[in-house]
Amino acid sequence: MIKIIFFDVDGTLISKERSYISEKVLVALKQLKEQGIKLFIATGRHYLELGLLGINEQFTFDGYLTLDGGYCFDHKGVIHSNPIDKEDVKRVVEYTTKHNLACSFVESDGLYVNLVNELVENAQIFLNTPIPPVKDITRAIENDVYQIDPFVTAEEIKKIMALTKHCKYTQWYESGYDVIPKAGGKQDGIKAIIDHYGIKISEVMAFGDGHNDIEMLSFVGTGVCMANGHDDSKKVSDFVTGSVYDDGIVTALEHYKLIEIKNDY
Repeated sequence: MIKIIFFDVDGTLISKERSYISEKVLVALKQLKEQGIKLFIATGRHYLELGLLGINEQFTFDGYLTLDGGYCFDHKGVIHSNPIDKEDVKRVVEYTTKHNLACSFVESDGLYVNLVNELVENAQIFLNTPIPPVKDITRAIENDVYQIDPFVTAEEIKKIMALTKHCKYTQWYESGYDVIPKAGGKQDGIKAIIDHYGIKISEVMAFGDGHNDIEMLSFVGTGVCMANGHDDSKKVSDFVTGSVYDDGIVTALEHYKLIEIKNDY
């Protein structure tokens, strides 16, 4: 019996062309909620970005796994917090400053970037959200940072990661990467959340599509990958559903007999 479902955002709930949840998926979410199933966002994004997209206004989720599992909370408070090692943050700040590389740093209450170039602009177009404010990134050395997002080439990300001792990364765009703690990821956030609620892993379903969803989809009891998803994400999933453009979430929920949708949408 499924008791909680986690939904990735980009490429799963929304697409580059449609930056909002479709009406058909909204109907499905409401049906799930009426059954008492907990519904959580599971994203690499910051909570503030979800507000900019309007997702929080469309539907009230029970909680949020944000920053690839680094910061998780429900409406009562923080469930899980896993910041990046401060020495690793310091090394990345020094390297990106020295080599004039664009990089954003994400704290619990916001995110900021050191500079804006074409790589940043293209990545933000892909994300459908405004460019983060430019700030002095030395503040990241003192504050808790949950995610570092270098906007760099494949060669540069290897050099950056070689400087860190406690981090790993996932790629979400051709020049966009999420650097997070090694002992982290969406699966780590999910474990903390289900432990908090006393839910078994066999009672957990998750939807995703990207490289940063691979560990999540292989970890949960039922992992569902979108047809538009990464091939490696499909390989570890229990079910490959339709694409985000075809409301694949609804197709999978019907497949597992969790909802009934009338064909008038």
